[in-house]
Amino acid sequence: MELIGRRPAPKKGLPTDGLMILVGLPKSGKSKTAASWPGSYVLEVEPGGGDRIDGRIHDIKSLAEFREALKMVVADPSVKTVVIDSIDVLSDWFEDEIARTAGLSSMTERKAGVDGWALWAELRKKLEALVNYLKACGKFVILIAHTKDPKLDGSGSIVIPAGINVSGKGAGVIAANADAIGNCFKRQIGPTTKYFLSFQGGSLGIWGSRIPELEDKTVELPRENPYSAFAALFAGDESTAAPKAAGGAK
Repeated sequence: MELIGRRPAPKKGLPTDGLMILVGLPKSGKSKTAASWPGSYVLEVEPGGGDRIDGRIHDIKSLAEFREALKMVVADPSVKTVVIDSIDVLSDWFEDEIARTAGLSSMTERKAGVDGWALWAELRKKLEALVNYLKACGKFVILIAHTKDPKLDGSGSIVIPAGINVSGKGAGVIAANADAIGNCFKRQIGPTTKYFLSFQGGSLGIWGSRIPELEDKTVELPRENPYSAFAALFAGDESTAAPKAAGGAK
């Protein structure tokens, strides 16, 4: 083994591969925002989740169908952005598959001869394998997730920040491998509801980015083409930026 030299300049500019997570409460604009990405293909695993969204929306009804469709979109050159809506449901499907294989009705059921810890380790393994596949597929991948509320201590201080609504240690595996985690939220401003995407970190949530152009940014998302506000950050257009105070709320 030999020591290596200095690596070439890091990636810059609008990402064409890698993994981003959009987290938020229901109806916060996550799916609409993800579907607006150029060349996007949405693998919709939530029943009826994409019935009011314009784009290539593939309603998926089973884990077997998801696996087949995922291979197809990765192989299709017309697909530039793969959207999975949502990772919450997909993780639940993995849980059901693991439970059935072990002869259980659910992951929380106890049965003689079945190691419950091993089952949760298997879930983490499946999620880790999925993330590794997505990061190596050469597409830009967006995972949509619902928000898991923060845990507070008796004094109201945050012990665990808000994050991804995935069971066990799977949420940590997914978040650790993401290039960016954005929080989608909406605010009533006068008579109008406005939508935002924030990559500002802090105690409230795990949002953030290792992509410099997104780091510590909060942008207002237009309803017609949410992607345009995202792309403007890479063009150096700060006019879409929202006040920093807006990004801290869920």
